[in-house]
Amino acid sequence: MTEGPNHFLQIDSDQELETAAVIGAAAVQKLIADRNNLRMELAASRAAQEDLKRQFAVLHQRYVELGKTILSQLQQFDTTMREAIGERAEANGDTAGPKRQFDGNGVPMDAPVKPSGANGQSYGRAPLPVEP
Repeated sequence: MTEGPNHFLQIDSDQELETAAVIGAAAVQKLIADRNNLRMELAASRAAQEDLKRQFAVLHQRYVELGKTILSQLQQFDTTMREAIGERAEANGDTAGPKRQFDGNGVPMDAPVKPSGANGQSYGRAPLPVEP
């Protein structure tokens, strides 16, 4: 912790002793001031960290609430669409519900069927043409 050799300087006069005491007191005061500044910086850093945690918690809660709102609106939209499709089917005299528009592969049911293979197997429905 000390610099230089581990021996004390020989002080010959009261003036030298007083000067050394003043220098030592100034060094202790500087150390105390540095310590106090570091304590204040640490306290400010902790306060800023707590503030960020609080802001994150508020932001997270808003995000969750927004997600719930969007999900609720999507469910309401789905219900409204299902009711509208059901009403349209009833108006057309179809009580079996909406017709399937796509097969299990996502290909429209009204797409033309590909020709059969050499052994009589059907290749299924032709995919829709891709337009540029």
